[in-house]
Amino acid sequence: MRCLECQATVEELDNGHLFACSGLTLQEYALRHALPLDLLVSPDRIDTARDEDLPLLPAAVPDETARAVLAGLRLAGKVVDQGSQCRIEGEVARLDLLFWVLARLAPYGFRYRQEYLYAPGNHRVVARNCLTTHKRNLVGPWLPARVPPPEQRLKYASYLAHAAERHAGYLFLPFASEHEAEEAAEFLSRELAVRTRRLDAGAPLLRTYAKSDAERLLAGLKSELEAMPGVWARFHPDTPEVSVSKEVVFDAAHFLTDHPAKCSNLHGGRYVLQVKVRGQIDPATGCVLDYGYLKRVVNARVVERFDHHTLNYAGAELAWRSTTELLSVYIWEQLIDYLPELDTLTLYETPQSWRQYTGPDLETWQRQGSQPLLGQFTDPARGSSVWRQWLRSEVSRNEKRQARLD
Repeated sequence: MRCLECQATVEELDNGHLFACSGLTLQEYALRHALPLDLLVSPDRIDTARDEDLPLLPAAVPDETARAVLAGLRLAGKVVDQGSQCRIEGEVARLDLLFWVLARLAPYGFRYRQEYLYAPGNHRVVARNCLTTHKRNLVGPWLPARVPPPEQRLKYASYLAHAAERHAGYLFLPFASEHEAEEAAEFLSRELAVRTRRLDAGAPLLRTYAKSDAERLLAGLKSELEAMPGVWARFHPDTPEVSVSKEVVFDAAHFLTDHPAKCSNLHGGRYVLQVKVRGQIDPATGCVLDYGYLKRVVNARVVERFDHHTLNYAGAELAWRSTTELLSVYIWEQLIDYLPELDTLTLYETPQSWRQYTGPDLETWQRQGSQPLLGQFTDPARGSSVWRQWLRSEVSRNEKRQARLD
């Protein structure tokens, strides 16, 4: 087989040869030359991951850097127990970051491995990049009862590097448990003066409250983040802007109070909602926004609220007039907290009738509050106009006049 990097003829391409001639892994070589791994990996190297070659290290206290990085990776959900192994997987686009982690976790005995597996679902060979060690190497006299928690700044910087995403200037921080989210919010507030907002997105999720909080968070951990390959650039991307759209459907009934035509009657229909966001491509994922997150948010905040419901009774904001115009404004306010890159809503009431709406960005909406049109009947001032005061006085005078006549 001829190596396309150094033109040498080798019996079989492997990471050892490629590291020496080009610094690439076999998976990166396959991507660079647009070759399927099936042509490069012999059958005896597929599904052969074993842990016999992993060293068992003597129990010793890891240094502070190793403890903090491992704690941050656990918080990011990157550390997985698998049989007798402990594994940390990384994406091929971020291999330098994985190697940076490997260098910091050396006291735990982690080793780099590129595994090749046959994926029966798509009938091809795929590669996984991971760090592995014996779980026993993580157990020793450094247990939490024996020593204080690891250094928190590096812990949260490591977490940010592997779990956080930035959208429209805001940072989104997912967690596995409410307790972890609360601890993170408390640390960020106490140590970095960063405000966060808890979002209900099906799993614990924090978002920096304002763009200034995201900038403060990144600036506060700048030295740690800049030391990690590709991380600082990921949070400050110079990449193209792209629009991403998702379409959902819900069936609902409604009526229009005081409408002069048939729409004053209760009637139903099928609504088609197109949600468009616009943002920069994430250099680590190649996406603007994960479609799964977009779908979860729109389903939870819109579809589940309206599907097979009467719009007028779904919220006081729509009780008077559940027109597609007001419905679009209402939906925007349900989504903007979760989708700060929201660009346009297109709402079809029929295939021939639709509305488009672009509302305020998150920063403006936070400053101005909800659209007054939606709060006409929930505004506390509604019952205190001068004309209502006059009417109350008239009613009172009439009641007194009637009482004298009686």
